[in-house]
Amino acid sequence: MLFLLLLLGTGLLLSRGFDLLCRVEQIRVTGVARLDEAAIVNRCGVKKGTSLLLLSTRKVEQRVAGLLEICSVAVSREFPNTLAIAVQERVAVATLLAGNCFWLLDGEGVVFAEQVYPAGGLPVITGVAADEIILGEPLASELKHEALLPFLESLSGTLAIEVAELNLADPGDLILYTVDRRKVLLGGREKMAQKLDLLQEALARLPGNGTGRCLDLRAGDRLVMVIEKER
Repeated sequence: MLFLLLLLGTGLLLSRGFDLLCRVEQIRVTGVARLDEAAIVNRCGVKKGTSLLLLSTRKVEQRVAGLLEICSVAVSREFPNTLAIAVQERVAVATLLAGNCFWLLDGEGVVFAEQVYPAGGLPVITGVAADEIILGEPLASELKHEALLPFLESLSGTLAIEVAELNLADPGDLILYTVDRRKVLLGGREKMAQKLDLLQEALARLPGNGTGRCLDLRAGDRLVMVIEKER
C-alpha cells in the first residue's frame, strides 16, 4: 500500500512538473493570406503561460472558426511550448454588388466580407437586393443561390471566359456580360457547364468587329447570335 502511495505521489509530482514546463510560449498561425495573424491570435483566446496540457483545442477551433473569412481551422499542440493554428481562408471567386456596397463570395456562394471597392479581376454579381445578404451565409433567396452555384463552380474550374457581370435578377433567366461587352442569355441554371463551354468555344472564333454582341445559350446545346433592335 505504501509503495502504491509513493508511486502515485511520484506520478503526480512528475505530471505537475511536466505541466509547469509545457506552457504556451508561442502561438504559430499558418495559412493566412487576407487576414492578419494577430487577429487570429487574439480570437483564439489563449494567453502566453497557459497550460498546453490543459487547454481545449476544440474550444480554440470553435473560437477561430467564428471569423467569417475562415473556412476551416485545425489546432494542435507542439510540445513543449507551441500552440499551432492552421487555417484555411475562404477564397473569393466573385464580387457581389448590392445597395451600393460590394461583398466577397466564395465558391459555395457564402458572403464573407464587405468591400469598399470591387475586387480586381473577379466577376461582379448583380440583381441581388441588400436584404438578401447575410454575412457568413449564402444568399437569402434560395432560388438565386441555387442559380448562382453552378456558375461559381465553373469559376473554380478551367473557365477561360473573362466575365464582367452575371445578373441574377431573374434566377430563371440569367444574363452574363463579358469583359468585351457581349451580352449572353443563359436562361436557367440547367446545363450551366455545357453553356459556358459553348460560349468559350464561340468567343474564340468570333471576330472582334462587333459580331455577336448578343448571344443566346438558353437552349443549352446550341448558341444563337441575336440581332438586337436599336433603341
